[in-house]
Parts: sequence; C-alpha cells; structure tokens
Amino acid sequence: MSDEKDKNDGPLQFMDRLLEEERNSSLYVGDVRFWKHLEHIDSQQIYSTKSLEYKTLKMMFCEAVFFAIFLFLLTSYLMAERTGDLYSSRRQQLDYWGGCTIQGATRKCKIDEVKDVPTLMEWLRDDFSPKAFAEHDLYPSVVMSPSAFRLQKGTMPWKPRYVGDTRTSVLIGAIRMRQVRVQYSKDCTILPQFMSLVKDCFADYNDGIQSRLSWAPAFSPPHLSPHYKFQMANLTQQRPMAGKYATYPGDGFVLDLALNLTGAQTRFTELGHWQWVDERTRAFIIELNTMNPNVNGFVHTRILFEFPAAGGIHVYQDSFPFNALQLSLPLMASDDLGGSFLYFVATCGFCLLYSVYIGFLMYKNGLRFWTYFWSWMEVLIILVFVSLLVLKFSIFFEAEKLPNLKPEVISDLEMFYPIGALVPTLDKLNGVQALLGLISWLHVLKYLTLSVTFLPFVRVFERCFTTLLLFSILLIIVLLGFTFAIYIGYGTEKGVFSSIWSIFVLVAVAPAGGVNFEIIFAEYTDIAGPIIIIAYVIVIVLLVLTTFNAIQVDCYSVTTFLVQDLKRLKKAGTSGNPILIFLYTYMNALKGVKLVGKESTEDIGNPNEQVIALSSLPEVVVKKFLKTKKHMEAIRDNAKVELEEALARRRSEQMMGAAQQSAGSSWGSLRGKLDGTKMGNPQMALEDEASEDEEPPQADDASHDEIMVSRVQMQRMLEDDEELRGICSTHRAVDVFRRFRVDESGGDPFEAVASLQASVAKKLDDLEKLGSSLSFDEAETLRAMSTELHSTLTETQKEWRAELLSVLQMASLLSSALIDLTRKMEQLQSNHTDLAMRAAPLTLGNR
Repeated sequence: MSDEKDKNDGPLQFMDRLLEEERNSSLYVGDVRFWKHLEHIDSQQIYSTKSLEYKTLKMMFCEAVFFAIFLFLLTSYLMAERTGDLYSSRRQQLDYWGGCTIQGATRKCKIDEVKDVPTLMEWLRDDFSPKAFAEHDLYPSVVMSPSAFRLQKGTMPWKPRYVGDTRTSVLIGAIRMRQVRVQYSKDCTILPQFMSLVKDCFADYNDGIQSRLSWAPAFSPPHLSPHYKFQMANLTQQRPMAGKYATYPGDGFVLDLALNLTGAQTRFTELGHWQWVDERTRAFIIELNTMNPNVNGFVHTRILFEFPAAGGIHVYQDSFPFNALQLSLPLMASDDLGGSFLYFVATCGFCLLYSVYIGFLMYKNGLRFWTYFWSWMEVLIILVFVSLLVLKFSIFFEAEKLPNLKPEVISDLEMFYPIGALVPTLDKLNGVQALLGLISWLHVLKYLTLSVTFLPFVRVFERCFTTLLLFSILLIIVLLGFTFAIYIGYGTEKGVFSSIWSIFVLVAVAPAGGVNFEIIFAEYTDIAGPIIIIAYVIVIVLLVLTTFNAIQVDCYSVTTFLVQDLKRLKKAGTSGNPILIFLYTYMNALKGVKLVGKESTEDIGNPNEQVIALSSLPEVVVKKFLKTKKHMEAIRDNAKVELEEALARRRSEQMMGAAQQSAGSSWGSLRGKLDGTKMGNPQMALEDEASEDEEPPQADDASHDEIMVSRVQMQRMLEDDEELRGICSTHRAVDVFRRFRVDESGGDPFEAVASLQASVAKKLDDLEKLGSSLSFDEAETLRAMSTELHSTLTETQKEWRAELLSVLQMASLLSSALIDLTRKMEQLQSNHTDLAMRAAPLTLGNR
C-alpha cells in the first residue's frame, strides 16, 4: 500500500512521511531510489547539512569520485598489459612465416600457393626451412658442449636464433610439427558399383576414427621410424586446434625441426619420398614460439593445413601475442614495479573496497537494490573482475608448474616451449579484460546523471535498453533465417560465405554498407538470390531497423517530456542542480558557514504563515510580546546613550593628546558600564524590576491591527519563555500562527452571514416564480446542490473558526484573571501573616 502511494504521489514522497528523527538519521542513506529518481530531490533541503538529501548527495559524490579513480587505475592496468607493440609483433610473425608481401593494395602470401601434399612438402623444404635459419645454417646443441659455464674452455657460445628481417624476434625452443590421421574405411561407405575401383575410403576427422597405430612403410630408414609412431598429448605438449572441418587433438605423429638447415631440408625430402603425409592425413600443424626482447613480449604461432575428405587443402594461420609479465607476479614486481604491478595491486584494492560498498548497498536496500538498472551493472563489474583474478592467478600457478618454462632452460633450442598450454587461459583473460573495460566505461553513464545536462540522455538510455534488448531477440531470429538461406544456397569454401557465423555477421552489418553480395548475383538465371535480397531489404531495412528507430524516438520523447514536466511542477525554490547546490553547501560547511539554521521546512511553514497581526493573538501572548518589545527597546536606547557618552569622552581625551591610552580607557569604561548595566547597575535593576511589576500599556485594537508579529520573533519568545510554551502548548511558532490566524474579509462576519441568507432567499423566490418552465438534468441538479453545500460548509467553517477564536480569547482573559487573582490571594495571605506577627506582642501585653 505504501509503494502504491509512493507511485501516485511521487517516487520520493516517502520522505514526507518520515519523522524528524528518521530524516536526520542514516536510515535511508544509500537508498537506490535517490539514484533512480535524482531529478525528484527537493533542492531546498540540500542546504541543510543534517538533511537526508545532503547526506545522500554526499555519498553519491564520493561514490562518483571513487569510481573515477578506480576507472583510471583499471584502464591504466589494462593498457599496460595490452600494448600496441604486441599487435605489431603478431602481424610481423604472420607475414614472415606466411611469406606475405604487399603489392599496391594486394596482399600476396606464398603459403596460399600450397594446394596439395607435394606443394606442402615443397613449401616446407624451400620456404619454411630457410626462414627458420635466417642468420646461421647451423645451431650447436647443448649436449655437444663440454661445459655450460662461461669461464671454462669449450663453453657453448651465445647464439640467439633470430628470425625475421630486422633481428627483433628470437626463436624460443624447437619448432614442432605433427599430423593427425584417420583409420581405413571408418565412417564412410563405398558403393558396390565402385568396389572394383576403390578398396578403401577415408572420412573427415572425428575422435572415433583417429589412427593411433604405427604405420612406417617397409624398408624405410631407421632414423625416420620415430616420425611414424603415435604420441599422446602429454608427450607432444601441444593443445587441440580448431579448424574449419574439425577440432584436432594435441596428440599425433610428431616431427621436430633439426638444428641445421641441410638436415631439415633433407628430412622433408625423405619424408616426402616415403609418403609421411598421404591420403589418410587430415591435419598437419606447425607450432613455434618467438620472443621480442624490445617489447618483452612472446608470440605463439600455429599454422594449420587441413585435408578434407572431399579433397583440396585449407590453410589457417594463428598467432597469439602476450606480455612476458603475464606469466609471473614476481616478474611483474621486479621488472615493472611502477607500471603494471602498481596498477594491478591498486586496482585490486579499489575493487575490494568497491565490493564492500556494493555489499553495503545490497544490505541497505534489500530486494529494492535489484530494481535499479545500474545495480546490475555494478554487480557485473565485480563478478567480471573476480573472474579476471581467477584467470590471472591460474596462469601464474600453471606457468610455475611447467618445467620447460623455467628461465634456465628457455634458451635450449632442442627443448619444446609448451606455451600453448597457457594460451587458452590467456585468451580468456584478454576477453575478460575487454569485457571489464567495456562495462566499466559504460557505467560512467550512471554518474553523468549528477549533471543536469546529461540527466535526460541517461534516462533515455535506461529506458531504451530494456525495450531494445527484448526487441533484439526478434531481430536475431530474423537474421538467422537469412543466414541459413544464404549459407545453403550460396556457401563457399573460402571467404565470408564459408561459415554460418561469418554469414550471420555479414547480414547483421550489411545495413551499414560495405558488404558485397556479388556471389549471389553471379548467375543471371537464378531467381532465388534476388528474392532473398529483396526480402532482406523489406524485412530488415524497412521494417526491423525502422522499428528500432521508432522505439528510440518514443523513449526519447517520453523521457524528455517527463523531465520537463517535473521541472514545471516543482515548487519554487525546490528546483535547481542538486550536485552544484551540494558542492556549494559542502564548501561552506568546510569553512564553518551554515547556509540554513536548525529549523526544518516543516518548522518554517508556508510563505503565508510567516507573519500575523498582533490583534489575532491571545491577550497573554500580546502582553508577553509588548513586554519583550519594551525591554528590547530599553536595551537599545541605553546602549545608544552609552555609546554616545563614550564617543564624546573619547573625542575630549583625543584633544588632550592621549588618543591611544584614552581610547582604551574609554572603551574599558564603556565595557564596565555595560557590564554594570547587566550585572549591578542599581538604576537599571530598579527599572527592570519596575517593568516587571507594572502592566504593559494597553493599546487599542487599531494599534494591535497595525503591529505585525513575525514568525522568527514568536519563535524566539517561545524558546526564551517556558511559561509561554506551556500556555501555547507548543514549541513551534508556526503552530501558534496556524491556530490563531483568521482570514481577513474586511467586514463583520455577522453581516456577511445575513447578506448570504438574503441572497439565498432571493434566489429561491426567483426559482419559484419561474414555475415548471425550468427543468434540470439530474447531474446538473446534483452539481448545483454540491456547490451550494460546499459554499455553505465553507462559510460555516469560517464562522466556527471566528467563534472558536472568541472562545480562546475569553479563555485567555479568564486565565489571566485567575493568575492575577492567585497573586492577589498570595499577597493577601502574606499581609495577613505579617499583621498577625506584628499584632502578637500587643496581645500578650494586654494580657
């Protein structure tokens, strides 16, 4: 019931029903309704540092400053881990191993010339192997060196294996290659009419038909036999790789590139002769790792050659760059203490504080916390950051457990560097970091509501997001329909039409332009393609996207109208920029300046309740007011006399040449006189005593009507006089004004009532003279009767209030008379006692 009333009266009207103790407490500090309906805050209340509005805006401002610092640290940390040099290193490795060159606007790569098994072996021998030995044809093995210490004879010389044209990348560890094969005649069937032509068939790869048996041909050289033996993934130290036709596991038949160019080329020639790669091969994968000492980054490169069952070959290159500091927290602290390590630790600390604060808001609001749009975003930020920490430390622990990643063995060219085991986690970490950066910057929109300029736009965003999110489900369904239609009818082996996902992205971004549908119109006799495109234009461009725009326009129009209507309906003085008023109040509070007193808006009252005629107040209050006024005027007059005397004395002493000394003595005399006046001046004491005893002069009603009593004067009287508070039965001046204030009509109320009765009688006579020629509708009759009843009740209320005022005045006079009678009786009793005591000796003497 309370929530319904809040919705009808306003989202923040619940504060009007709070007691004064509740408003001054921290009971509702942190309520998300203030963020949700910031434009409804009464700006006039912000000037009081004890008000709920001021405390809430202070928390909002501190939260905005805190999040700004957190966002700066988070962005700095993310940028420190993902520098632009890493992407440059990735592009350099892709171009180098693929043999890519740019000729004008065309990018050509030698790896694209691989079309079958013979061209693959030729590319490995004549193009790939020379790139692996860019500077030297021979690299010595560690086991061939007599000593590993620098000062002993025969120590292995430092000979980094540079790859590339600029000597910036060093090959780390061995280059490992493997192939994945399938079994004979599994998951495939040969038609009977072709049994005489084909004996065996080989299907596309799946885990159920993978070949794990050794298959070395007869009479093959013994040094080639290890390449024909199957090795599990724990021995190859490689991870699965997803291709176009299947996902290939980390095990297979392995080949490590030799440490000399001649041996490598010879090995590829021999393997080609003995058909190491044949019709049963479904994937050939090359995996290597390089490091760029200039940017302290690693690049993990893999090249996949797929051999589908339908024939042909599909080439795919993948390079993943990452920073070396991502592998170890101690390495981050030692090599980049003032950079990524500092940002990482500071971001974790701020996120912990932010989590505690969000937990506090959830505790304060309960289920109401989840009704605010940005509350979900805040919880999402914390969850994503926790996921980031989990992935980060899992990388640290996993890298620590891998023996081949130790610094003392990383330079061994014969050991394989299994960084691929960490790449999936590193890839997830990059995605989590990107998501965290996105939602953190989007969360800035919440704090833009503190600005009056951006508030309407943020409200439009909040209103649109939910509606568009629901409508986007419809759009995705429609796009999937066009995706399957284009893929089934016009799917290709390469390019953007080669997969369902790429076609989905294509049809999603097509309205923005830049998409080529030439393949659909390649055949002029095909009518399905034009029909699909025309349907796409009608449904997506003309219907769905137009509806999106209509939703945005509707949300913008409704939100801006509500904001402007709220500004128009707000009372004078309650509008304004809340955050600017808070900052102004806060700066003055730091200086010790209070912009408002201790009175609340309820204590102050309405503008028409600030003054009242003295004649409207009871006689007791009138006497108190006149007595106080006379006392204050006497103090003012005495102060003026003393000041004039002091100034005259000072001028006379200055003329005698003792200006400085006489000034001090005169002011000291003045201070003494004032103190004497206050403490022990007998003349003033007599005057005060006389003023207390004598009655204030009785002024006539006309003079009382001319004197206006302000609410501040009345409030001061109530605070200083406890007896007056008891008489008025309140400590607030506004209650006294409301009780005794009477609407001034300017005439005698009895005469007004008589005039009203005469007017009503005259109208009734006129109606009777009209007779039956006049008829009323029932609704009109009821409306007329209700109007007359309302007028009569209003006049009766006025008369009742006037009579009540008379009764209160008489009661006040009676109370005053009783008080005087009591005083006289006390004086009579005192006199009687005194007379009795004086008469007692005379009585005894007579006896």
